[in-house]
Amino acid sequence: MRIYFREQPRTLLLATDEYALSFRCVSDSSTEEKSSSYIEKQVPDSNSSGAGNSTASRVLVDFTSQETIDLTNYRPLSSLPCYGCLGLLNVDGDVFLAVITGSSKVAEPVADLETVYRIHALEFYCVSRATWDFVVLDPAGNPLDTGSGGLIGETYDLAAGSGTGAAGMPGGALIEHPCVSLRKLLTDGSFYYSNNFDLTNRMQSRSADPSFDIDGFDEAFMWNSYMISELVTYRSHLQADEKAALDQSRFLTSVIRGFAETVATKIGATPAALTVISRQGCRRAGTRYNARGVDDEGNVANFVETETILHTNQFSFSYTQIRGSVPIFWEQDVQLLSAKVNITRAFEATQPAFMAHFEPVVAKYGPVHIVNLLSRKPGEQELTQRYHQHIRQASHGILADQLRETHFDFHVETAKAGYVAANRIVRFLADDAEEFFFFLNDNQTKTTTWEQTGVFRTNCLDCLDRTNLIQQIISRLALELFFEQRETRPGNDLWIRHSVLWADNGDQLSKIYAGTGALKTSFTRSGKMSLAGAIADATKSVSRMYINNFVDKGRQNTMDVLLGRLEGQSRVVLHDPINDYVLAELNKRKSEFTSSREISIFAGTFNLNGFLYEGDLSPWIFPPDSGVQDPDLIVLAFQEIVELTAGQILSADPAKRQFWEHQVGRCLQAHGDYVLLRSGQLVGTALLMYIKASEVRNVRNINGAMKKTGLGGMAGNKGGVAFSCDYASTKLCFITSHFAAGMSNVEDRNNDYRTIARGIRFPRGKMLKDHDTVIWLGDFNYRIDMSNEDVRRSIKLQDLEELYRHDQLNNQMLNGQVFPYFSEAAISFDPTYKFNNGTDSYDTSDKARTPAWTDRILTRGSNIKQIAYNSAQLKFSDHRPVYASFKVTVHTVNEPVKEKLSQELYSQRRGYVGELLDFDGEGSKKLPPPSTDKYRWWNESGQTARVTIAAPKPNMIVNPYRPANPFSPTTQPDFISRDALASARASARPSYPEEIAAAAAASSLAHGSSTAQQLHRPPPIPRKPMSLSGTSLHSLNSLSPSSLSPSSSLEDVPPTRPPRRTTTTTGGSSSQTFSFDSTGDMPLQTFTSSKSSRTGRPESGSNGPAGRASRASSTSSTSSSGPLPGPPIMRRAEFPSTSLSKISRSSTEPHHNGHSSPPALPPRHSQTFSASGSSSSMSSTRSSDARFPISTSTFTSTQTDTSTVSASSVLAPRLPPRPVPGSGSPQRPKLTLNSAGLLDDDEEEEVQNINSSWKALA
Repeated sequence: MRIYFREQPRTLLLATDEYALSFRCVSDSSTEEKSSSYIEKQVPDSNSSGAGNSTASRVLVDFTSQETIDLTNYRPLSSLPCYGCLGLLNVDGDVFLAVITGSSKVAEPVADLETVYRIHALEFYCVSRATWDFVVLDPAGNPLDTGSGGLIGETYDLAAGSGTGAAGMPGGALIEHPCVSLRKLLTDGSFYYSNNFDLTNRMQSRSADPSFDIDGFDEAFMWNSYMISELVTYRSHLQADEKAALDQSRFLTSVIRGFAETVATKIGATPAALTVISRQGCRRAGTRYNARGVDDEGNVANFVETETILHTNQFSFSYTQIRGSVPIFWEQDVQLLSAKVNITRAFEATQPAFMAHFEPVVAKYGPVHIVNLLSRKPGEQELTQRYHQHIRQASHGILADQLRETHFDFHVETAKAGYVAANRIVRFLADDAEEFFFFLNDNQTKTTTWEQTGVFRTNCLDCLDRTNLIQQIISRLALELFFEQRETRPGNDLWIRHSVLWADNGDQLSKIYAGTGALKTSFTRSGKMSLAGAIADATKSVSRMYINNFVDKGRQNTMDVLLGRLEGQSRVVLHDPINDYVLAELNKRKSEFTSSREISIFAGTFNLNGFLYEGDLSPWIFPPDSGVQDPDLIVLAFQEIVELTAGQILSADPAKRQFWEHQVGRCLQAHGDYVLLRSGQLVGTALLMYIKASEVRNVRNINGAMKKTGLGGMAGNKGGVAFSCDYASTKLCFITSHFAAGMSNVEDRNNDYRTIARGIRFPRGKMLKDHDTVIWLGDFNYRIDMSNEDVRRSIKLQDLEELYRHDQLNNQMLNGQVFPYFSEAAISFDPTYKFNNGTDSYDTSDKARTPAWTDRILTRGSNIKQIAYNSAQLKFSDHRPVYASFKVTVHTVNEPVKEKLSQELYSQRRGYVGELLDFDGEGSKKLPPPSTDKYRWWNESGQTARVTIAAPKPNMIVNPYRPANPFSPTTQPDFISRDALASARASARPSYPEEIAAAAAASSLAHGSSTAQQLHRPPPIPRKPMSLSGTSLHSLNSLSPSSLSPSSSLEDVPPTRPPRRTTTTTGGSSSQTFSFDSTGDMPLQTFTSSKSSRTGRPESGSNGPAGRASRASSTSSTSSSGPLPGPPIMRRAEFPSTSLSKISRSSTEPHHNGHSSPPALPPRHSQTFSASGSSSSMSSTRSSDARFPISTSTFTSTQTDTSTVSASSVLAPRLPPRPVPGSGSPQRPKLTLNSAGLLDDDEEEEVQNINSSWKALA
């Protein structure tokens, strides 16, 4: 497999010997956008140097046989081989194609049938632009260039060069490749793939369906599932034969992360292969302190499925175990010396996620025996207790008899006897190990002998060191059961290799999660712990501390990009016309799968001033005027929950928060059944979120974030705590904050707001702007800009409006300094700060602080309605608590119903489109490739779309009188001699002289400004084709003179040729003559003007002999042309100022060339044509406004109907009504414009083409 590229249009091509998969960016205006399947993404223009360019482009994906592709138009993009495509990824606005370019075979679970490769080289090729073509990276990620468009070979460092540097940067400036961190991650030796079997499923699952079918891959372990998902969808839309060809070509590759290795061994004299494969889950992937516990979907951190495989020619043995973090909501704070365990969600709120984890595990593996290795240390002991409670609760439901538990304190058991004492766990597991048994396949008869019916799930705190050692013991226990069943005694070599494999497995999994190799591997390899092993463990522990504190955040962000988990991350979305229809229909029918309802939310904030209160909190949490009874969600914010001393700032005491959790919980339980969803504390600021027990299942993805603002962001005495959650399908966010104090520190408070608003980031990059509803509450510390006496006087008079006008927060919001798009309900309560403790009196101390509304509640969102806003009379603090109640509209999307409806609509639309395409009744076939400027899809044998036809004789040209439609029946020949064409034009007669008269009147108005002239000009019409397609001659729409009978229809009349002026130069001046001939009744009128030629080219030259000959007789010859549905394109000319018959200006008049005065403006004149067949009259008047030399034409007919047309330089004259053929209308006057010989051949054909187009549009 190789990769190629084409410059115009930019296309990347993955090609094998038989098939090719292409990726191309095109603009929205391209005809290829009508293709039946393509991938749409906002990507930069190929010429743009900025990755954030917003030019809309689309990436088309096409799978076809190589026979249909002309590889001569492509160049190799790299000399490196390609082993598979991981998919497409959008990075900084560019779309990149990830391709494996280097790998090595590391495992072969089944000889000659199943092969596993480790990825050690991978390239990201940019689909959207050529900036990164031929740019390779050194091991440090710095760009190296191959020169000007060559293949990878001789490279040089651009930093030492000059001119254009890497990625098009001038001066050799090095910039980092957008995918350098992804490349480092994917080539760190922990990613594996296979091109001949399903690596994402264990052997027992593969045996049921041995086919290499991408649809059967387990996405829980497929790390490129986000990148390849749209290509898999594209594959699902292919026909069965195309789908099989795509799978056979191995373009699409599945990748796992973990460990895989095979070693050769023997069972007696029989050769055997021992393999260990570990698959780490990707649904809650992350680093050690950034991914802990469970999420609302039941995915746990560091979830790994490990399979031990023993294969010989006679049998294939497989045994599977799993490991994973304790499936409850817990976190650890990243600190240099210690990391405290925090359980972040109450028992009742955790149970649904606990069940969501174990239900699919039981469904896949069978009964689960939980092996808990946590110790009795603080933190771990709390996790063990909560874990046991959830297991006991689950045993009363649908998981009854499916969960079993063994608690084995690893540190206590091995404290005296060493790690060898870990084998004591066997006696607790032997019974279930024999019950679960193992998977065994008979390779001779191709039948399954035994199946594994249960699984051991092992965990410690990190699920690394202790877990790996215990899992090795369980794996050996299963192998011993197998050999006992077969009555076979393996040699010592097998057990040594088994221990080494498991030690390597532990190291690899530890590097993925913690950044270093596993601890205790010295014992795992050799069965004993040495001094060197202990020193190595100490070194690894120090390295882990550094990596976890300073490196893991970057690694976590890279994983989130790879897995598409960043909030707002743009994805490459499969798009096709059928999908457009489906999305439009889903939007119309969203009421079928979406429901809305109102929930009630109560929010309260209270600055405690460090006091503890054991009284009733109902006046604050359940006030009589709240407007809601038993709110669904309660959010309470506290400030100064502890005294802000230096010791508390450095290490906050969680006991105070736990006290208030108890006090609030006691108050809530007296009014209803509420559950603590989450609590958080930043020194003195705390946030508690409670929900009704009946609503717990509707809340998911509860995350927390904190931001310090004290001492320049180093201290937590000031800052904010925020929670984010999904209530049904609506995103909610709650923030509490404590801003800087002081009457004059307004700007400091504004900066605190900006720091928190920008710094609050939830997992996966979610920010405040990504939520539907935001409630921000706390002690903002904004004061009232009035004197203390005036404030107290206004409070006494209850003039709250005057106070609010001087409120700092109100004024800052009005000025746009803080809280944009937030709103606050009208304040109807007295200022809440500062009181004497226990009284209603404002501060009477020596400081006598000015009362203010420091405690506030603000909201943002279109789906929230505030019901109440007031303060409560709890007087133990120097602040009064403030509360607000809301009604919030939340939306619930029934995803299964939506998916089912989407599939139904897609199938219906696809069937309908297939019927339209099935012209021959043989079923829908693949559409041919789109046409290009060079080729048309209907031409066979590679015929080009354009052919050049030579005239049969030298003096012949294309017949302009042939119909424009090449399929219309006609007697006109394809070619005509120039002499015959001139003769035909000389004898041509018009059919509708009234229309020509109107056109002539319009032409007299075309001498105005250039703007007016442009307004007269019709839209541009394509010129005549320079070459003809096939044998059908595409000619201009004209007719022969023989068709010019009075009864001819409009379509039979040749177009009008505009009048032409001639220029005669005498000395330093020139004169122009504009003429038209009213054949029969109208005299020839000539206007002369002393103007230089304005045609933009010499009057002579390039007109040909015929043109010069015709100009010689321009004043006497006549020519006929058909009527105009629209005004003809005419040359600009000067018109008379006094006489109609002939006006001649003096040749000595100064020219308007910038150094002399312009010529006098012509008069406004009016013309009256009396079309009775024998007479006409014209009159001329001078315009009163010299700036507007506009003429007015009046057309009068003596026939039955009379039409009067007032024409200006802006509007074209309206044509008179046409007589009905056969109505016996009187003889029409003969009126024509004389333009014979005034245009050269090309101009005449151009004018005819334009006029014919106007006629066709009419």
